Amino acid sequence: MAQHAADHPSSDDRILRAIAEKERELQDQLTQTQADATRLQEEARREAEALRAQAREQVRREATAASSAVAAETQTITEQVLTRARVDAEAVRKRADERMAKAVDLVVREVLGGLT
Repeated sequence: MAQHAADHPSSDDRILRAIAEKERELQDQLTQTQADATRLQEEARREAEALRAQAREQVRREATAASSAVAAETQTITEQVLTRARVDAEAVRKRADERMAKAVDLVVREVLGGLT
């Protein structure tokens, strides 16, 4: 009879083997799931880094464009102010020349008028 039991596994042995097989399958699934999770996590990290790099580049481009726009506007304003200053300076020079001529006439009249 012992021979017969060894040749034909009992239902307990079959159940234990089935449980062991299921445990191996679940362990394999767990290992695969962990590997997939690690891969997905790495992909997400790379994508996030790429997005951060794109954002940094976009900020750099926008900052450069803004800086160029500010420089151009500053140049325009500077040129306008200098043009107005030149016009004002020329007007002041003309008034000064006119006053100088009048002052000379006045001095000559006063000096010469006082001599006669």
